[in-house]
Amino acid sequence: MTGLDQILVGTDLSTGAGWALARGAVVAGQHSARLHLMHAMPQLSLNGVAESYRPYRIEVEDQTRWADATRAQLHALAEAASGRFGIAVQEHVTVGNAVSEIGSFVRTLPADILLVGAHGEGFLRDLLLGSTAFALLQRAVCPLLVTKVESGERYDNVLVGIDFTNASRPALEAALLIAPGAHVAALHAVRIPYEGMINVVSGESNTLDTWRRQAVDAARDQLDEFIDGSNAARRVERIAVYGHAAHALVSCAKAARADLIVVGKSATSSADALVGGVTKHVVEAADCDVLVVP
Repeated sequence: MTGLDQILVGTDLSTGAGWALARGAVVAGQHSARLHLMHAMPQLSLNGVAESYRPYRIEVEDQTRWADATRAQLHALAEAASGRFGIAVQEHVTVGNAVSEIGSFVRTLPADILLVGAHGEGFLRDLLLGSTAFALLQRAVCPLLVTKVESGERYDNVLVGIDFTNASRPALEAALLIAPGAHVAALHAVRIPYEGMINVVSGESNTLDTWRRQAVDAARDQLDEFIDGSNAARRVERIAVYGHAAHALVSCAKAARADLIVVGKSATSSADALVGGVTKHVVEAADCDVLVVP
């Protein structure tokens, strides 16, 4: 993620999607980027349904009227955002499956970042849990920003998860890029494998606490080395804690009143990250926006 020139907001015309448009306008203004607003209309069709079970016939005029109404609604959203934030919004309406259409349009632009609302009309639920959304995220070619809060302000406090995999450096770079001037903290959570057996094997009650402190100290040193070697353009706070990564990110973000969490999607563990791992848990549990970086 080296720059933000083309920003795409995918909308289902819901309130939550409006939050994504507002956030997209703020980010576009900060980076002098082009802002695109896209809606994918499902095809009005009852092909394959027995004639006797069809409640009504869908005529060409029905599709046309629906398309016109949709374009008018999209235009109203774009005009409102332009008036509020003083930035041009390019509108796009396509017909087809939302996940497929948005994924295709990301590549066509190409988009540097995609924004979606967390509380839409079922789109995000499919995006996180459905098989088609799983495929979209696995093939993601740009960062995905899930907006969970209504705000027209810039990000001020960003928390980025670091696990030292190949996804960590792009995540840190994205955190520094998307929020110029914001406070950025990097968090690494460490755990000891089979920790429940340590006191039993050692025969001493304080062995586990000692090992935990040593693990956190070692993690802090590793985090310092990682940040110092990243050539970050500005200061990055370093936080090392003991515990599960997803829980640590969500709880630390809440305690620090972060307005954005950034997590990387490791190319070597995409299935774990998207289906049952850190990324999915953070997106669902966080009280603030979440940026997922491929």
